[in-house]
Amino acid sequence: MSAIREEFREPLRRTLRWLLSLRDGEGRIVCPDHKIEHTGKSAGAAVTAAILGELESADEFRDAAIQQGRRMVANLVREGTSPCHTFRPGRHDPFNCSNSVIDGGACSDALAELVQRLRGRLSEGDAKRFADASLLHARTYLRYAVLDKGIPAQRAWGLTGLAHAWTLERDETLERAALEAVGVLEGIQNPDGSYPYHPLEWGGEHIGSSDVSSFYQSRVTGFLMFALERLGRDPRDPLFAAPLERGLDFLLALQGPDGLKAGLVEAKPWYWGANYEVASNVFDVHAFSQGWRLFRRRPLADAALRAFRAWAAHLEPSGRPRSHLDGPGRERSYQCPVFWAAHAEWIARSLVELEDAAASASAPTRSNGLGIDLRVGWFPSAALGRLEDDHVVAWVRGARPGFNLHHGSPHGAGLIRVLRKRDGAELVERCRLGGSQEAEWNGRVGASSLARGWRANKDELRFSFWLSRNHWRGGRYAPALRVPFQVARRGLAAYAAPRVSSAFHLAPKVDVFGDSLVLASGVAWRDGRAVDGVELERTFQLDGGGLAVQDRILASPVGVALDYAVPRARARTPESSRACARAGMPGSWSVSGTGSSTARSPRGGPGRAGSSICSDAWRERCSATRCSGWRCSSSRGSRCTCCSVRAISRRARASWRRSASRSSSPANCIGGAASGSSTACPRSIRGASRSRRERWSSASWSRSSSRAPRREHRMR
Repeated sequence: MSAIREEFREPLRRTLRWLLSLRDGEGRIVCPDHKIEHTGKSAGAAVTAAILGELESADEFRDAAIQQGRRMVANLVREGTSPCHTFRPGRHDPFNCSNSVIDGGACSDALAELVQRLRGRLSEGDAKRFADASLLHARTYLRYAVLDKGIPAQRAWGLTGLAHAWTLERDETLERAALEAVGVLEGIQNPDGSYPYHPLEWGGEHIGSSDVSSFYQSRVTGFLMFALERLGRDPRDPLFAAPLERGLDFLLALQGPDGLKAGLVEAKPWYWGANYEVASNVFDVHAFSQGWRLFRRRPLADAALRAFRAWAAHLEPSGRPRSHLDGPGRERSYQCPVFWAAHAEWIARSLVELEDAAASASAPTRSNGLGIDLRVGWFPSAALGRLEDDHVVAWVRGARPGFNLHHGSPHGAGLIRVLRKRDGAELVERCRLGGSQEAEWNGRVGASSLARGWRANKDELRFSFWLSRNHWRGGRYAPALRVPFQVARRGLAAYAAPRVSSAFHLAPKVDVFGDSLVLASGVAWRDGRAVDGVELERTFQLDGGGLAVQDRILASPVGVALDYAVPRARARTPESSRACARAGMPGSWSVSGTGSSTARSPRGGPGRAGSSICSDAWRERCSATRCSGWRCSSSRGSRCTCCSVRAISRRARASWRRSASRSSSPANCIGGAASGSSTACPRSIRGASRSRRERWSSASWSRSSSRAPRREHRMR
C-alpha cells in the first residue's frame, strides 16, 4: 500500500483504538449502550485493524484483527433444524439493534478480507476456519436473503458478503444469486438516481418509509460497486455504469460544501437527534472515492475529501465518533457509537483513493463570491432541487410521501437547507421537530383534533416502549421513563394541534427554470392534510449574488391567519423597504454572502403564529438603521414597532383593517403594485400623519386578509 498522509490515518487509528478499548477479557467488543457484542460491528473493527496493521506494520492491529476474526467464527451457529447458519446475536437478541443480513454480510465480507489481506500472517487453521465460515454463511443464508429482504440497503450489505465469499471459492450458485441481486437493486432505483428506503411493494408499512434517504443513499451505490468488482465485473461497463453514476450524481446533490448532506431528505428521521448526521459520511467517502477511481470525475474526488473531513471533525479526542454536534434542539441519536466506529472500515478501504484525490487536487482559480455561475439541478423522483451560485447553496423540496413522527421527511414544499459557501454558515434554521420554521408560512387553523394525532402516530406509541427498553438496558433510566411521554407529546399532541405550515404541505407543483424554481403550494396540518382554499406561490431564484426568494399568498379563506417567519440570518434590508423594516414587518431582505455569523434559534425561527417577528434580530436591525428604540405592542411580543411608530390598541387595529379592506389598488411594501391586495403601504413612513402611521403599522400586514402582499427576500 502506497504512503498515506497522516491526515487520513490518524482519525482512523484513534477511532480503532477507542473501539478496541471496549474489549473484555475474552476479546469481545462490548457495547456500553446495549451491553452486548455486536458481532457485525466487530467485523468492521477487524477490517480496519487489518488495513492499518498492513499500512503501519503494527502487530497490535494485526493481532486485534485475528482476534476479532476468531470471535466471528465462534458466533456462527445453526438456526435450530434449519440449514441456515447465521452470526449471533443477529436477530436473536433484540438489543443487538441490527439485522441478520447486515451482520451476516459484514461478517462474511470481513472474514474473506482477513484471509486475503493477512495471508502469511494467519495460521493454516485460522485461514481455513475463516474461509469456511464465510462460505457457509453465504451458501446457507446470504444467497437467499439478498433476494428476500425488503430494504434495499440491507440487500446491498448482504451482497458485499456474498460477493466477497465467492472470491474464496468460485461457486456458480453464489455468483448467480449475487448478479441477480445486483439487477434487482438497479431495478428499484428511481430514474433520477435516488433509492427508496423501504419500497411499499417490498413490504414498507408506512408510506413515509418509501421516501428517499440521505443516510442510506451512499450505502447502496457504494456496495454495488464493491460487489461488482469482487464478482470480476467492471462497474464502468455500460451495463452497470449508468445506474451507478446516477446514484453518485444524486449523492453529490445531497452534499453541501461543508461535507454535510441535506438531512431533512430522510425516510427514517427518528434515527437522528438533529437535522443532520455524519455517521453515514463513512459510506459517502467510500462511494465517492471509488467513483473517482472508476469514472475519474473530479467532483467525486472533492466530495470524498469533504465527507471525510466533516466526519473527522466530529470525532471526540478519544476517537469516539459523534453523529452530530450538540446544540439547541438537538438530542441523542438512536444508533450507538460502536456502530459508527465499526463502519469506519469503509474509510479504511478507501485510503488509497483518498490519498490520490488529495494529491491530485488543483488550487481553486478564484475565491467564493467572485463568480456568476448559476446551477439549478432538479431530481424529479425525489422532488429535490439544488440551487447554487458562488455565494450560497440551497435545497428545495417539492412533493414527498406522507410522514409521521418516525417515518418520512418531516419538512418540504420549500427550503430545507441554505448554506453560505464562504464560512459554511446555515442561513435558514431548521429543526426536525419544529412546527414553526423560518422562511415558512405558519399559523393555526381550526381546533385541536385528538383523532388527527391518533391516526398519525398511534403505532408509534407502541414503538416508544421499544426505545424505552433500549435506554433502560443502557443504564439511562431517566430517558427510559421519559420516552413514552415524549412520543405522546410529539406524536399525538403535536399532530393534534391546530398548527399549520407551508413546510407540512405534501404536494406542491414545481416549475423548473434555468435560474429558479417556482412552487405552487399551500399549507397543511402536521399530518399532511392540506387546508382548503390556501394558495401560495413560492419562487426561489439565483441572481449571481445569492438566492432571491419571493413568497406570496394568492388565496386564503376568511379566518385563516398566516405569519411569515423571516430568517434571523438575513442581511441588511435594502433602502427601498427600510420603512417596512422599521415598522417591524418582513419586506425585502437579504442574507449576505460575505457575512461572518448567523443567528440561531433552538426551534427553527422567531416567528409566532398570527404575529410578525419579535426577536433580538429586530433589536439589532433598529440599531443598525440608527433607530432610537424599539418596543412590542403586547406583553406576548405579537408585533415589533420602533422609531416614531407607536403601539396602538386592538380596537384601532380592527378599525384600520375594515378601512384597508375597502382600498382598491394600494402599493405593496416592496415598492410595487399588488393587484387586488387588501393592504396598503406608503412609500415613506416619515411623510405620513401620526394616525396614519399608527394605522398602517398595525394593519398593513394583517394575516386575516384574503390576499396578502408578497414577501421578497434575498440570500447571498
